Amino acid sequence: MKHFINPFYLKRARKMFDFPLFLDMTGKPAVVVGGGKVAARKTKKLLGAGADITVVAPTIHDDLTYLYDQGDIDWIKDICREDYVTSAFIIISASGDGEAQRIIRESMHPFQLVNGADNPELGNTVFPAAFQDEEFHVAVSTNGASPTAAKSVKRKLQKWFAAKNYRK
Repeated sequence: MKHFINPFYLKRARKMFDFPLFLDMTGKPAVVVGGGKVAARKTKKLLGAGADITVVAPTIHDDLTYLYDQGDIDWIKDICREDYVTSAFIIISASGDGEAQRIIRESMHPFQLVNGADNPELGNTVFPAAFQDEEFHVAVSTNGASPTAAKSVKRKLQKWFAAKNYRK
């Protein structure tokens, strides 16, 4: 199956996301603004990397409630406010709320990583489609142009690695 990549986003993405990097997120403060399914998915990725996560949202998805009840994340039951995001190492915008996006845009510092899950124009970083096996950590990105295509390539690579094709 072929995936459509909008040329406008591809041109912008190539310019914006041209530096692949793996980070040690252990103990780094991460703020996820939003409490829905996208926020839950991003939170799980950050949690798997060892980040210290605070979710900011009036209500949260069941998956986030579970993580909160287990003590794995903190939850601020509120809307986005400047003082919640200014000290974060990484901010995830996943609320879909224009006012929250405005607050993030106006209060973020040049040294902060920002993922605009709900508005790619807001962010300066993307989450690649990634997997890890016993020997490799593989990340695939279309620079934000087509997450669906990146996931498709990731699945194909996972199968290839699972079959140990790299040893042939």
